[in-house]
Amino acid sequence: MHNVITLPPSPSVAQEAVKDQVYRHLRDGLMAGRFAPGQRLTIRGLAEALGSSPMPVDEALRRLQAEGAFEFSGTARFSVGQLSEPQLRDVRDARVALEGLLAERAASRMTRVDDAEVTQLYGRLQVAADAVDGSAYLWMNFAFHRRIYQIAQAPMILGAVENFWLLIGPCFVLVAPDAAHLQRSMDAHRRILDALLDRDTPAARAAVTDDIMQAANCLSRLLDKAAKERSVAAPRRRRKDIST
Repeated sequence: MHNVITLPPSPSVAQEAVKDQVYRHLRDGLMAGRFAPGQRLTIRGLAEALGSSPMPVDEALRRLQAEGAFEFSGTARFSVGQLSEPQLRDVRDARVALEGLLAERAASRMTRVDDAEVTQLYGRLQVAADAVDGSAYLWMNFAFHRRIYQIAQAPMILGAVENFWLLIGPCFVLVAPDAAHLQRSMDAHRRILDALLDRDTPAARAAVTDDIMQAANCLSRLLDKAAKERSVAAPRRRRKDIST
């Protein structure tokens, strides 16, 4: 007689759908720069913002914590992860290699329908850049690159890229308010679009690489400036503590 295998009751499809929706919403938000490095969040606050109950949010946060995007900082509290300078360089180099490859493949597989969709996304990205609307720009930048890489038809590589976006996405909040950076980035995006429309694979890789490196260099300068400001402020705080 065969042994009977007892399985735990499975959750309803509706419950699983809510969990997945909350997870994807938070994940996309991280990749698109909706959260800032070190930002503190509560399960209840996120649940209210998403119109969800706390349980799906808790599960989504713990999944994302396992992926390195959040850090657990106490009872029902999480904070957005922060990357060190060496980690930022590693992410930059990985993105250059993987996203350059995806851009090449996309350029060789573009169709007229793809041309129209990517051109439309570029137009919406330009509108956000002209308005210096950092939030809209980051969201459209995410949509622009994701659509291009989907055209490459390499889901495993895109999955790896999205894992890096998950970590670097919050850092984009730091560079988005810079109007000069937005226009430099749009120059790179114009070259990306032109290369795709021309089916020029080397130019597509080069333009994506330039876009990534510009953002990385801008971010590095901002982080270096912040570190210097902290080092100057630290002795002042110590003198003030001693005097009091």
